[in-house]
Amino acid sequence: MICPPPPAVNLHALAGSWYNASSMEQSSRRGQWQVWVGILVGVASLVAVFIFYARPGEIIDNLRTVNLGYLLLGALGIAAFLLLRAIRWRFMLDNSVPYSQVFHIQNIGYMLTQLLPLRIGDVARAILIGNVPPVTITQGISTMVVERLLDMLFIVVLLPFTLSGISALPEWMRSFAIASGFVAIAGIIVLIMAANQRERALRILNSLMTRFLPFLNRERWLHRFDGLLTGLKSLTTLRDGLILTVLSILIWIPVIVAYYFIMLAVGLAPTWVMAGFVVCAAAFSVAVPSTPGQAGPYHFAVITALQLYGQPAVESASFAFLYHVTNIVIMVIFGIVGILGTGVTFRNVLSSAQAFVARQRADQTP
Repeated sequence: MICPPPPAVNLHALAGSWYNASSMEQSSRRGQWQVWVGILVGVASLVAVFIFYARPGEIIDNLRTVNLGYLLLGALGIAAFLLLRAIRWRFMLDNSVPYSQVFHIQNIGYMLTQLLPLRIGDVARAILIGNVPPVTITQGISTMVVERLLDMLFIVVLLPFTLSGISALPEWMRSFAIASGFVAIAGIIVLIMAANQRERALRILNSLMTRFLPFLNRERWLHRFDGLLTGLKSLTTLRDGLILTVLSILIWIPVIVAYYFIMLAVGLAPTWVMAGFVVCAAAFSVAVPSTPGQAGPYHFAVITALQLYGQPAVESASFAFLYHVTNIVIMVIFGIVGILGTGVTFRNVLSSAQAFVARQRADQTP
């Protein structure tokens, strides 16, 4: 049985009480600029895809011959990815919330991220999980930051191993990828050490900012760093660290499987190493400002990655669009199930998340 969170009005009041009309107006103006920049980047990326790689008609013709059996296997991989991510998130929340609620809240957030700009789904996840005692919004945000760190660490470590099939890759690029993996591992180790010595780490950061970055708002940045270290507490013991490492590896295996089979579905000739490389390229594309769901940069990055492996352009473009649509459809379905399962309303989740974002931006305004 799924335990619903408090009534929807409580969520709305929780977020809505954190901002006033003037700060909301300033935040809205800034958010509009980010949306327009994202739209511009997304449209430019799609235009580049249609100019340099494949025409829309060619992609549609290729998609008419999709192997539905392989597509189904790919869809199952995406579903398994969501199931495993919820297990890891619940573990990072000290297993203090029923799995069903963590799963539903996670999927509501992913649905909103796919459909709306400014990654509003991440904010919705934090608000929803923070309204389920004993979890707080701060804890929800910090665990999501750590999620990103763990995911990026996996991608950066995986990348050098996926370059073996690219014979034309310059040696400096290969060396840079390997060096990035070591830097990422070293960075995580430093953060874990800081999480074990939070007070000392905060004092050191405060001293460094006072000396070298006096123009920054120290209180705000110390608060953010403290939140990050709070989220990293699950990595401060050997047992928990090993569990999170294993879960972080398991999470990405279904994604690679999904990429592999959907590549087969459109007529590509993938290898598992190639699928891993495309996953890495797709993960890095998320950093580029774009439209909801990363439409545009995602397609350009994935198609370009497949070209480096010598794959045909039309089939590569067909894969990018088919995987993107399949991913969105599955996340929307799971998100709707999450809305129904938790008892919240779409409008309330959205308005609460927008209020929270407005408050955060207002706080950052000098």
